[in-house]
Amino acid sequence: MAGDIDDVRVRINIVDLVSQRVQLKKTGKNYQGLCPFHEDKRPSFSVNPLLGRYRCWSCGEHGDIFTWVMKTQGLDFPEALDMLAKQAGVELAKTPGVKRDKTEKALQLEIMEEALNFFRDQLTKSSTGQEYLASRSIDAAAVKEWELGYAPNVGEALAIHLQKKGYPLAVCRTLFLVEEDSSGGYFDKFRGRLMFPIRDERGELVAFGGRILGDGHPKYINSSDTPLYRKGRVLYGMNIAVTAIAKSKPRRAVLCEGYLDVIACHRAGVKGGVASLGTALSEDHAKMLGRWCDEVVILYDADGPGQKAAERAIEILKPTKLQIRVALMPSGDDPDTLLRKQGPAAVEAAVESATQPTEFKIDQLIAAHPEKNQTFWNLVVETLVEAPSIMEIERHVERLVSRFAGVEDQLYIRESVRRQVIQRRKAQRRPTGATIAPANVFAVAELQPAEATLIAALATMGLRRIAHEALVLPELFISAAGRAFSVAFQEAFGENPPTGEPSVWMSHLPEDMQDLVAQCESDGRFSNLSDRFVKDAIDKLVRALEKRKLQLLKQHDDPDRIAKIENTLRRIKNR
Repeated sequence: MAGDIDDVRVRINIVDLVSQRVQLKKTGKNYQGLCPFHEDKRPSFSVNPLLGRYRCWSCGEHGDIFTWVMKTQGLDFPEALDMLAKQAGVELAKTPGVKRDKTEKALQLEIMEEALNFFRDQLTKSSTGQEYLASRSIDAAAVKEWELGYAPNVGEALAIHLQKKGYPLAVCRTLFLVEEDSSGGYFDKFRGRLMFPIRDERGELVAFGGRILGDGHPKYINSSDTPLYRKGRVLYGMNIAVTAIAKSKPRRAVLCEGYLDVIACHRAGVKGGVASLGTALSEDHAKMLGRWCDEVVILYDADGPGQKAAERAIEILKPTKLQIRVALMPSGDDPDTLLRKQGPAAVEAAVESATQPTEFKIDQLIAAHPEKNQTFWNLVVETLVEAPSIMEIERHVERLVSRFAGVEDQLYIRESVRRQVIQRRKAQRRPTGATIAPANVFAVAELQPAEATLIAALATMGLRRIAHEALVLPELFISAAGRAFSVAFQEAFGENPPTGEPSVWMSHLPEDMQDLVAQCESDGRFSNLSDRFVKDAIDKLVRALEKRKLQLLKQHDDPDRIAKIENTLRRIKNR
């Protein structure tokens, strides 16, 4: 297993991995960006490709590729290893002596994939399904990309299929595929429906949605929460959209209302389309978008319910650092109908012309209040209080007053709205929160310069052997941080200096010591090390140790310590 982990470290480029969520810019030998773990206004987040490490110099968050996936996606180590191994094309070896029966989750995922195979096969045989897809202009390429299927309008077709494959129907029931009747038999949950497989952002098939074809209610059935699926934590299309989102500048997701709208966005070239499923946008959805994106465009239906849903989505997204915009479409249209009526350019234009939330809400007020009375102006004040800047407030005040206030009332209304907005904003203002405390780890500032020089030298293969000679002698080090590193280094490597990729051998050190290597290697004082600098650092530590020995001899104190020092000096001179 250790060899598999090292293989994954070598094959996964940490810059590419982190770039899926953070926009990075090359600065010297490292990459910098805004930290995703706290409210970062100046780039304090650094990624070191040589060491395979990331670190925020402000909040102290740090780690390697596995830590990154665990912290940003809420996974434990085995799950993070499995995910990165799949990305790297590394087949993880089974631990010897462990029973090879499928885990519960592996069985559940296998059942879901078998159900998908059944639905996709049934679509090829269904004239009803084919006709419906043709009516929505969904071609074979889209059917393949989105893995669309069909659930036949037969009571237990899927149940019989899964039973024949040897899967326990009691487990299938927990996955919202079949249901048990009063006699103990099982029947299908989805019947006569176009099937949409739902994969999480890691690509695992966790649920299904089904749209009825023909008459009947409800129009859509979505999987309820299951052992694999929590609808408030999964966005439809995210598994496909993540690549496009990572490559876009800014990294943009387009939030839709349903399956067909997401598919329409992608067919129109808007590859960041995603949707919440059978539920309003949740805080967990917002957190997920905050990890992957810089900006979210809300592209909901143009009807009343769609606009109300957009207002709710704005409030859910507001606590995140995301830039929020709202796309306006022609009345009665959604992305799917807009694509079919006017083509891809119309969908792209709707996204690109999206407005700021304040402007969207003001336009909603204008439409909802034909008479611009006192109630209208009170609601304008409430809306402008939430505007992100004074400049935007001023722009909207001027626009609204010049358009809707009578000539004789313009000065009064303008000053009244401004005064009320400013007073409300002052009343809502709160003291800023305490700064985030750095993680409890050693810092490069705690080291003596000579000690930091030796640790920084580990990153350079030609200097590593020279530094190693001193780093395995804890008594040689002066600071507590230096001695702690030396002890850990000696325990990890002994008499043999580490070889190979730094991102691999560093994993043999404790996490806080890995971070200390990354700090030293990134310190500009040690950017141009040579043999002479490293040997000079060792000489300085040796001279300091000799002085400590003389002081102890003068004091006639601690003979055991003196013996240790003499042994250390003898070893370093013999090397």
